[in-house]
Amino acid sequence: MSLIQQSHTQPATASRWLVLALAAMAAGLFTLDTSLNVIALPAIARSFGTSTAEVVWVTIGSQLVLLGLSLPIGSLADALGRRRLFTLGFGVFLIGLAGSYLSPTLPVLVGARIVQGLGLALFISTRNAIAVEGFPRERRGTVMGVIIGAVGIGSATGPLLGGFLLETWGWRVIYLAELPLTLVCGTMALVILRWERIQRLVDFDLRGTALALLGAASLLVAMNRLPSWGPSSPGVVLLAAGGLGLVLGFIWQENRAARPVLHLSLLRRRPLAAPSLVLFFQVTGHAIIMVTLPFFLVGALELRAATAGIIYATAPVMMFAGSVIGGPVSDRFGPTVAHRGSMVIATAGAALLVSIGADSSVLYVLAALALLGAGAGTLQTSTGGAILNAVPPQHLGMVSALFIAIIMLGGTLGGNLSGTLMAAVQPWAEATIGPGAAAIAAAYRPVAIVGAAMLAAGTLITLAPLRPPTPPPPETPAEAAGGDRRR
Repeated sequence: MSLIQQSHTQPATASRWLVLALAAMAAGLFTLDTSLNVIALPAIARSFGTSTAEVVWVTIGSQLVLLGLSLPIGSLADALGRRRLFTLGFGVFLIGLAGSYLSPTLPVLVGARIVQGLGLALFISTRNAIAVEGFPRERRGTVMGVIIGAVGIGSATGPLLGGFLLETWGWRVIYLAELPLTLVCGTMALVILRWERIQRLVDFDLRGTALALLGAASLLVAMNRLPSWGPSSPGVVLLAAGGLGLVLGFIWQENRAARPVLHLSLLRRRPLAAPSLVLFFQVTGHAIIMVTLPFFLVGALELRAATAGIIYATAPVMMFAGSVIGGPVSDRFGPTVAHRGSMVIATAGAALLVSIGADSSVLYVLAALALLGAGAGTLQTSTGGAILNAVPPQHLGMVSALFIAIIMLGGTLGGNLSGTLMAAVQPWAEATIGPGAAAIAAAYRPVAIVGAAMLAAGTLITLAPLRPPTPPPPETPAEAAGGDRRR
């Protein structure tokens, strides 16, 4: 498939700090959307009379699209222009917001969330590459700190705002709450980002895109249906086998495509592979713990939605705090030191959550979430800078999308596993203990254990013996002058 490749020169009149601010607001919008929907899941489930395993597709639906399309968009942006796709993403997201607000049934709501996911994929996959464009390589840790800080602010604002909105007007209004920031970001992008000019034709890997999206969808649906259909049911077996075959087909396709969605050879570089793997374990473990946490806070601790939102916001608030120090620490002492410290902190927080029950104090939960969030902020900041610095400038857009793809893979897998595991354990807990707070707490405990195990695995990877630092790829003249402007 032939598409048009463009020049990626950022206009000199656009301040790099203004562009960074726009990228940070886009990051905040993404996590605001995610956290608002997570905190609203119990209310949406009651409204439509559905189960935990069904309602989590309100979040997984959009995440699945972002997971399947982030890498292809990173490649497609080289043909159509990163700033063009970044800007158009806000328009698509706006259409999805309207559909979500008006949805009469859960399937329609999930469909609207999928449209939102497409918009997110357009502006999130291109975000990091746009943000670092005007900055030298040695400042990229600090740049990522600003972006991950915005991620923490959005994640914290969602539960706080969402709890109030849910108690006052119901779950539909959460989509109206995202409207102002969406309009501001879209308007700023139109004003300050000049779209790229047409240069030459290239081949886009449409086959690899389809294989990646369909493979991820098949595997996640199989996992979601596991509790209700059973592990030996034909549906689960066919979906799992088909998904695995599609993923293997994607790998085969990427090894032969003229312009692959992902250059697999990049993943053999330890400076890229190690932080990517640590990031995957961190995001997966974090998502496992956090996605069904509102059910524990509301059902086991019997808190009001607004109070649960405040407590839930502790982790993203501390994520912001971790991002503030994560970038400078990574730039000053190297990413490996930041990786180790942040994963130890996050794993300690998860370990505390393993023992929570219906009689746990709010302060104990707050302490655990504070550690979990601080570790997440520092880790994602340091790994983001390390991943962007691990490849030559011509692959900057691809690894920017890879960073998002890893986060989406871990977040989608963790969120799906969290909902599936809790839905599977809760009937047993209610039959054994009886319905009530204690049963909900017992159903959440295996979720916390699995999440802590994932974080512990990531910690072990960071403890591998240090190697001499790998020299970064050679700088272009543009980078030496103050930033990579080729894209």
